[in-house]
Amino acid sequence: MKLSVHLLMDKTDLPDTYESDGRQFVVGPTPPRELLVPDFGIRVAANSTYLPAIGLDPEWSRALAHDGLVRGMTGSHALHVELRQPLPMLLTELLARYSSARYRADAPLLDIIRAVPSRSNVVAQLDLTLGHRVKAGLNVGLREPELRHRGEFYVFAENHWFLVDRLLLAGLEGKLAAIPDVTGEIALQPCIPLAHHADLLTRDMDLVFTTQSFARASATAKRYREWPHCREELTGLHDANWPDCPAGEPRFVYALDPPGALPFLTKVNLLHHVTRIRRRGFEVGFARRPVPTCSLPSPRTEGLPLRNPH
Repeated sequence: MKLSVHLLMDKTDLPDTYESDGRQFVVGPTPPRELLVPDFGIRVAANSTYLPAIGLDPEWSRALAHDGLVRGMTGSHALHVELRQPLPMLLTELLARYSSARYRADAPLLDIIRAVPSRSNVVAQLDLTLGHRVKAGLNVGLREPELRHRGEFYVFAENHWFLVDRLLLAGLEGKLAAIPDVTGEIALQPCIPLAHHADLLTRDMDLVFTTQSFARASATAKRYREWPHCREELTGLHDANWPDCPAGEPRFVYALDPPGALPFLTKVNLLHHVTRIRRRGFEVGFARRPVPTCSLPSPRTEGLPLRNPH
């Protein structure tokens, strides 16, 4: 038997509701959206449509269908599950998956944002502030409006307000600020365009990504480590253009606006892929976009360091 399960934000008197560890579920047709926990789909659903809606890549969705329990989604919040055990046990298992450390580690967004109850007074205040700022022509974010209110930071996504944890936000921004700015090094290096893998390849074996698709860089890092023909292709291109310069390990460079100026959810996405690249053993840097170019005096007299000075 298959069921659609929804996790409720607050206690209600809806029919077909059940409780597990103090949380209330409803089984059956989808209740009004304002009653649902907006991030339930992120935590426990396979094939969620919620994540792309807030600008994150599909890989953020951690499918739990490996054991056949979770079958898929009817929307952002509804789960199709197999009823192979008594319903209270099933709901307890879903709730355990919802709160497990494993999935929090895989998707740190889950601890950074917390859904604000729709009936909270702060929601009305945020809506009013947002409306005034939009009418005034102030920039509040093109895709996901962001507001500071009474010392707290809120982001609006999927028609819902989320409160961002201050300490985790500071940690996120601190990690992004630690990514070195290598614009000067890239500008001094001859480079060639690439048809795939990256957008540019420099003489120092920097792979430069100029489009805002963060997943492309982490996917290239995975291919480079796991596919010999990927390494051979990039090394061959490098050696054909700079035969006197040995090809070393690539460095992955995001050419984008300063990370601190990016929207909040974009920052989360960027750090996710930076972490994946570093786990593969690669350096990561960022460069300003568009990447400037300049000529190096000969003989070289200034002291700007390069990775492989020549």
